[in-house]
Amino acid sequence: MTKYVFLAIFVVAAHFAPATAQAAPVGRSANGANPAAIQAVVDQFRADLGALNPNNGQSFTSGRREINWDGVPDQFSSPNLMPANFFNANSPRGAVFSSPCGGDGFKVSANANNPTGTAVRFGEIDASYAAQFTTFSAQKLFTALSGPVSPCNITTVNFYIPGTSIPATVSGFGVVFTDVDANRVARVLCFDKAGKLLAPGSLEPPPFDGGLSFIGVSFNAGERISQCQIVSGNARLADGNVDGVNGVDVVAMDDFIYGEPRATEYHTSDFDGDGTSDLAVWRPTTGQWFVINSGTNTFQISTFGVPGDIPVDGDFDGDSKADLAVFRPATGHWFRLNTVGFQDDFFGQPGDVPTPGDYDKDGKTDLSVFRPATGENFRRTSTGQFTISTFGVNGDIPLEGSRP
Repeated sequence: MTKYVFLAIFVVAAHFAPATAQAAPVGRSANGANPAAIQAVVDQFRADLGALNPNNGQSFTSGRREINWDGVPDQFSSPNLMPANFFNANSPRGAVFSSPCGGDGFKVSANANNPTGTAVRFGEIDASYAAQFTTFSAQKLFTALSGPVSPCNITTVNFYIPGTSIPATVSGFGVVFTDVDANRVARVLCFDKAGKLLAPGSLEPPPFDGGLSFIGVSFNAGERISQCQIVSGNARLADGNVDGVNGVDVVAMDDFIYGEPRATEYHTSDFDGDGTSDLAVWRPTTGQWFVINSGTNTFQISTFGVPGDIPVDGDFDGDSKADLAVFRPATGHWFRLNTVGFQDDFFGQPGDVPTPGDYDKDGKTDLSVFRPATGENFRRTSTGQFTISTFGVNGDIPLEGSRP
């Protein structure tokens, strides 16, 4: 490869963010008697996650989503139940609720001018609640009516690409609680896609009797949240469960704040990570990539590669998005641009056909070539494991390398 080619590639790479070391999770917490007391910390958490995305049916590569319950219509508010998938079906924000305890379902409190005259802040469940609970964003609150056993008051949140059934992960999650009286009666536990509890483990909001408490965690690199479990109080909201009587601490919830859901697994040619393949072409005369991102229906142009290269499809860094990647058959080099930065690997020889794929199920695309002259397949996984196998004869076309 000539000196000119090296210079051209590195100039392109300079336009991308450099690789960064994995950072520790960032936790935010606050408490106080009113919204103003926690506002600054909540706003800082919002800034940690990025700009608020519109709820317009699109999917974005970054930013955050919020649920403040106030847009839930009367027919899905108290005294009625709210559908568990309301915020993925009716108002697509990629959040679906369930509970390991069973129970009646989920309720959003009524507003002051509802047509049935239902009491505000769950006063229809127990009259004491309307005076007890404070709102962060007026007027409505949220609760899980989960199970007949008092301590089992758990809401599970699973994430999806908004408006779809494609499983997703988020970069952070936060909750505003109302009327947390004591330590260890409210907490949030977040898990990755493998079901592993993510550090720092159980997140407990600082209590404030009769006021508001906030807890949130975000991950700047590496870790992603697939599911969160929220424990809200040591008793469910129910008639006769009066706060402060016989050790009862009932807790309701206000705003949920979380990162934009991104696809958990990689999908072919998915450059924006929304779980849907994007229309994409590579122009061999100029090395330009033309992509229409399906999540936002936006158009992007990038330059990476030179005439004679072969574009390859794959997620080599495991972020569930397609990388800009080419195989140079004249030299056997692989060039990629992704969150790791610029990568240059030698794997193969002139005449080989690139056959990238995730051959070891670790969520990252591996380097692989098919040698038509011998029918041999050479693979090197992302962990460095090297294998050779023979499958095919001279003249065969490998499925993964069938594109020009």
